[in-house]
Formats: sequence, C-alpha cells, structure tokens
Amino acid sequence: MAGVFVNYRVNETSYVAAGITGVLIDNFTADLVFRDAVSMKAGEHYPSTIRAALHDADVLVAVVGPEWMQEDPGTGRPRIEGERDWVRLEIAYALENGIPVVPVLLQDTRSPRHAELPESIRAFASLQAERLNHRQWADDTARLVQRLVNLVPSLVVPRLFVQPPAEPDPNASPSTLLRPEQRVVPFSGRERELADLTAWATDSAANSTRLVVGAAGSGRKRLALELCHRLANAGWLAGVVDGEAPAAQIRRTSAIDKPLLAVVDDAELRSHQLLALAEAVSARTATLDAPSRLLILGRSDGAWLRPLREHADERVAALFRPTGRAGTMTVEPLTPHTSFASAVEAFADALGVTADVPSPPETNATTLEVHALALCTALAQGGFGPPEDTDDPLVALRGYDLAQWRRRISAEGGAEDDLAALAVIGTFATLCVPTSADQAEALATRLPDILAQAPMDVRRHVERWSRLHPGPHQLSALSPAPLGAVLIADTLADHPWIIPVLVGSSFPDDWLATALTTLGRALPDHPRLREHVTSLFHANPRRVEPFVSAVIGRLEDPEPFARAVAAEMGKLDWQIPDLVSIMGKISVDEGGHDAIRGAMMDAFLGAAKKFTAQAQAHGDIKTPPGMEPFQKVVDNLTTLFQDFVVGALDPKSGRTPTVDGKPIVPEGPMTVLRDLYFGHQREKRKEKEQD
Repeated sequence: MAGVFVNYRVNETSYVAAGITGVLIDNFTADLVFRDAVSMKAGEHYPSTIRAALHDADVLVAVVGPEWMQEDPGTGRPRIEGERDWVRLEIAYALENGIPVVPVLLQDTRSPRHAELPESIRAFASLQAERLNHRQWADDTARLVQRLVNLVPSLVVPRLFVQPPAEPDPNASPSTLLRPEQRVVPFSGRERELADLTAWATDSAANSTRLVVGAAGSGRKRLALELCHRLANAGWLAGVVDGEAPAAQIRRTSAIDKPLLAVVDDAELRSHQLLALAEAVSARTATLDAPSRLLILGRSDGAWLRPLREHADERVAALFRPTGRAGTMTVEPLTPHTSFASAVEAFADALGVTADVPSPPETNATTLEVHALALCTALAQGGFGPPEDTDDPLVALRGYDLAQWRRRISAEGGAEDDLAALAVIGTFATLCVPTSADQAEALATRLPDILAQAPMDVRRHVERWSRLHPGPHQLSALSPAPLGAVLIADTLADHPWIIPVLVGSSFPDDWLATALTTLGRALPDHPRLREHVTSLFHANPRRVEPFVSAVIGRLEDPEPFARAVAAEMGKLDWQIPDLVSIMGKISVDEGGHDAIRGAMMDAFLGAAKKFTAQAQAHGDIKTPPGMEPFQKVVDNLTTLFQDFVVGALDPKSGRTPTVDGKPIVPEGPMTVLRDLYFGHQREKRKEKEQD
C-alpha cells in the first residue's frame, strides 16, 4: 500500500493522530492512509505489517506532542532512544530510504534539537515542520494536506477518479454485467471515434475541452474509458472524475506534473465539477508545461452549458466555447451486426455458461439495447430461465434482475414484502442519484420514515441493494440509466405515493432537481411517466417551478417533459408579476422552452382579459351605449390575437389561427417574427448582465 504513513506516540497523541488520519482519509481515501490502530486487521503481525507499510509509503507524517521526548520510567532515558521505540524506528526507516518526512508540532510544542536525538534520526530536527493548533484546526490541516500533495501529487488521484470496479459478484443482479466500467464486451465499432479523440488529446494545445454527446446507451462512457486506458498506458493521469470528488481535490490537479485527461460523465448534473476542473486547468496551464484535457460526456449540447460558456472568468469561458458545433462529437448508434455476436459470447463467458449465437436483431437499436439482448440470450441459454415475453430487451433484463432479487431475499430469509421495499429504495436512489457516501447516507436516513419501517430493517434492505447493485457507495443509482428508467416506471406505477414525498420539505432542492431531470430523461421512452411528472408539479407547483427551465436545458428530448409541465402550469391562477418573472428565466435560444413560453404567455394574456372582465363587471370600464355588438368583435379579435401570440411562441401548440386549414400568417413571416422577438430578448439579457 502506498500513501501516507502516520507516525505518533500512542499514549500521548493518539486522539490527535486519529483526527489527522480522518482528514487525510477524507482527502486521499482510506487505502492511501496508514495508521496502525485503524489500518491493521486483527491477528496481523505488528512488526511485519508496520515494515510493509513503511516500505510502500510515499510520505511519513510524524505527530510530535509536548511529551514526545518523555523519559521511559524503566530506564530513565528518553523513550526516543529505546531500542524498540517504534516512533524512532519508523522515522529512521523513512529517512534512510528517502521517504519524505513531515513533522507536525502540536500546540506550542517546540521542534526537537539535533543534540537531543539519536544519530539515526538526527536529520529530523532540520526538517520544516507544520504546526497544528486546535483553535485553527481546519486551516492547519488544510495546509498540511496541501504540503503532502506538493510532496506526492499522485495522492490526489484516487479521490479524484472513479476507482476500477471489483470483480463481478456472482450474487449481483445480471444487469451489472452491462456497466461500461466492467468492460465485459470487447471494445469494437468505435475505432474511428477513438482515433479522433486520441488525436485531440495529444495535439499541441496547452489545454482543450471536448464534448461527446449521444443518447443514453450509445456507448459514450465506454469510448471514454478506452481513451483513458490508452492514455494511461502512455503515462497520462486519466480517468472519470468521481462524483464525490470535492472542488478542492479537483483544483489540486494543478500540482501534478503529468498530462491530465479528466472525464466528466453525466455532465448535465455536474456543472460545479466542470467549473472546478476549468479553474484547475487554468492553474495548471499557468505553472506546468503538461497538457490538460477535459472530456465532457452529455446527452445533448444544451442550455446547461451556457453559464460555463459565458462565465465571468474569461479563462474558464474560453475552455467551454470550443464545445460548440466544431468541438462536439456525436456518438451515433452502431449497427447490431458489429457487436451482437461478440457480446453474446462475452456475456456467456462471464456467466460461466455456453451459448449459441443467434442471428443479430435487425432493428436500429442503441449499443446498450443490443448488449441487453445479448445478455438475455446468454441468460436464457445458460439455464437462468426464459425471458419475459417482450420486444424490449431492457424490460426482459429487468425480469432477470427481479428473479435474482427473489433468490437473494429467499436465501437470506427475507419476506415477500422485501421485494417492494427493495424496489422503492432503488427507485429513490435512481431518481436522486447520490454522488457521495455522505449523500447516500443522508438519503438512507430518510428511508425509515418513507417506508414506515424500523431503521434496522431498512438498513438490511439498503445492504441487500448494495450487494445486488454494487456501486461507489451503499446506495447507488441503478446503472445503466435506461435500465434505471424501467425500474422507476414500474415502481411508480405500483407506488405513486413516492411522488409527493419527493417534493416534501425533507428533500433538498438538488435532489428534487435531479429527480425531475431523471424523470424528464425517461419520459420519451416511458410515456406512462407523464402522469407522475404532472403529479409532481401539481403536488407543489411553487417549489417545482424554479427548476423547470434548468431541467429542460439538460434534456436531449425536452418536448414530452415541457408539454407535461406546461399543461399543469397553464391550469394555475398566476399573478402577472409571477408570469413576468417566469418568462424572464426562460432561455430565449432553446426550442425546448416553447411549450412553457406559450403556456405562460397564454396565462399572461388570459390574466389581462380576466382583469378587464372584472373591471367591466364592477363598472370601472363601461361599454358606450350602442357599442355592444362591436364589443363582441373586440372580444373575438382579442382571442384571435391571444391564439396568434401563443402559436408564434409555441409552434407545436396548435393555437396558430387558420383560415380553411391554412395559417393566417405563413411559416416564413412567422419565423421572422420569432427571430425578432428572441433577438430582442437576447439584447435585453445582455443589457441586464452588463448592468
């Protein structure tokens, strides 16, 4: 094990050493921090384990307290001189073998003098020490962490990048074999895209950004993983950025003097990480000659990128501007013939069965759908039972997963009700997508109230979920995402009460926004989710509305989600100031907002008509005598104008007035009117930003 070795006196500084160890684990992971009390397993031989850890250490942190030089009661001499004093032995080994040593002086402890130390560690007195004061714990430990990163930059990598997955668990659900990080199926069919990305990464630019877009299941992540593998073999630091990597960890990449490729997956939900990466890249460029590359994986080149492209820091904005048309790679579906046969053979081998390869499907399916069909083929021929009677391979695979769930519940002595609890837990995890162990734990603490079960029982369900669908933490979203969408659609059909829970006061805003995005992504392939989207909005419209525009900007096909929400928004009794505020937040460039824009304008004009009608009813506005017939004409023209404006803002609304089935304003002039309107809105936004 390489990493940080924590050296300390057990009787004096064990509590402080434990605190320092916790900070180091938070920054570098437990695998890269060794402290005897927590890193050694019961029964391990102390001397040999300590020597092995020292041999592999990259740096030693020596915690020095006021009694570090205390006398041994048995000999009357300083303990540091004792033949079996492990503090001295560990420091001596590090100094002798060129391992950097960082003394950490507690409170007002002075640094030991040369004459006070045995010859084997006399050099320790000359080392630059860090000071640690309990009143300045956060600042002092942050400085220590940065010192360690400067000495050993590679310490940041394990926390920065997603770690390679463990070997597939035979008790896990079959669908886990589909995950791109498992690399079960040999990489094929994307050689041209891989060559293009390799050429981009290795060109002469100091830093560069590339966006790879494609539908869920198109193979974007597998392509990125192959690029990481190729560059890592060439000496690069390359990997997929961990969803829980803190911004400070990302910025520390500026201390690594190696070429860097950082891949951000599901980027629509990772804007904060993209911003931190951009800042780190700018810092690297200013201090290092090593190139930096950001590879962004998303489902669309949508409005979600605009805040980054228009960032106030020009260095950051410049990194994201190339991800426009010229800097975007679109991953198109592969023909089934290119991977079906090899996928069946690979999955059969992973399952330990034999399978005959049937003819490949003729449909224009995504890579994920082809591989799901191949996995179902291997499962069916391997004795795992016949697939469900469905044309959707993901639905069929969901059936195999459910069968494994039942087997595990039965083997562990569970009840039939555990199946429903497992589905609900997996659905919440898949909707909210916890990106860290802390977020997963925060979600888990809410589950007993949600399920109305004892915490111990819920913990058992969570642990079972983590075994069936292992991930970076105990409560991870079901992957791949399209399979998660099947789970969500099935579970919400059986448990619609989940929807009002999502908008309850106990759920943070970022979880709600992510759940809305997850539903919006799933809606085009699962139309039955529309009722749940509308129920979610109807349950608490004032809370949901602020997220609608941002969610639409994240979706590759926003139309179904926008229509569902717009229909509900149009039913509410909005005040005119609210409508003006909502219209101001809607992107002026994205067609996905047309449905919301039309609904809000319809509500705005409707509110104006309602105000006029109320004024007439109260006598504030009177129709002159003899003008009543003309009032009907005015009312009809007002309705016609309202339909015209709504139809202009939302061409798919069906509100555009027609004569004999033809629009009263031809498509060309209508497009010009739209362009003029949006141009005016853009100018207003620029003026507001400049002010």
